[in-house]
Amino acid sequence: MRVDQPLPRTREQEWNVILDEYRPPHAANSFATQEMWELLSTAFRNATFRSLYPTISMWSLTVSDADSISDIKDELPAVSAASGEYRVLAWPYRGDEYLYLTSDPTEAVEFAADLIKDRQTSKD
Repeated sequence: MRVDQPLPRTREQEWNVILDEYRPPHAANSFATQEMWELLSTAFRNATFRSLYPTISMWSLTVSDADSISDIKDELPAVSAASGEYRVLAWPYRGDEYLYLTSDPTEAVEFAADLIKDRQTSKD
């Protein structure tokens, strides 16, 4: 008997799964932190981020214009959240390099969204 593979999640479905995984309350020493929740919920409210396919990698939110996780290419900036800092990272990630550092997740998301919009415009 053949078992069918589940269909890849859509962008909206993936956002919902990630938000559910990181939604408070957060257990001590959990992968889900308050900083990551603030980043994710802020990014979801941003139209540019919400329109892209989200993934979490190395404590960072990465997004892609792919339609499923199997088609993702690491080409757009990512945003990391740790220890009260939000960093916009050039992607693919290169060590300790970052493009923007702030304690405000909204500033980080807006900065990254502007970079993403600029890159999308230049591709057209």
